[in-house]
Amino acid sequence: MAALKAFARHGFDGVSLRTIAVEAGVNHQLIAHHFGSKQDLWDAALEARQEDFQEFHQALSITGDSSDPRDQFRSCVKTIIKFTLASPDIPCIHYHEALINRSARKNSDRYQRLLEDRIARYRTQIQRLLTQAMEAGIIAQVPIDDFFFVFQGAVLHRIIVAKESEHFAGVPIEEVVDAHTDAIVGSFAR
Repeated sequence: MAALKAFARHGFDGVSLRTIAVEAGVNHQLIAHHFGSKQDLWDAALEARQEDFQEFHQALSITGDSSDPRDQFRSCVKTIIKFTLASPDIPCIHYHEALINRSARKNSDRYQRLLEDRIARYRTQIQRLLTQAMEAGIIAQVPIDDFFFVFQGAVLHRIIVAKESEHFAGVPIEEVVDAHTDAIVGSFAR
């Protein structure tokens, strides 16, 4: 969706409805008619991704079946990487908002809603996966809040700096999914 890409590239404050309309190849009035304000478009663009998140969240689990829990953990990590590659705009939007709110005494309403509505759901799912991995003895027992950020940094950074990865690896980012997965699992697994 053009709006997500524009918000990811420029941040909420750095883009206008007119710019989004130009990038989407539609008339500005059409966006204003259907969505109203830029905030309404922001909300609608993020909500449109919610269905994808539901499918993604269902795939993140280490079950108690007979398959190897380490293989299940690897599969979940690969799912996270592939999902993030398919939706790189979401973490970029999150980072834009986080940077804007970094020095503020209070989060903006927009960032607070992003934290409570979207990031909290994602965080809950990742923490559940990491807890399952700890309980299965796949990864070390560490404070989950701290481990979440370390894990997220490992997963997201290479995708956020995809052009850097492609430059040094010499291949498109999509071709390093297995290597990136193995590096993360190998770094965290016992």
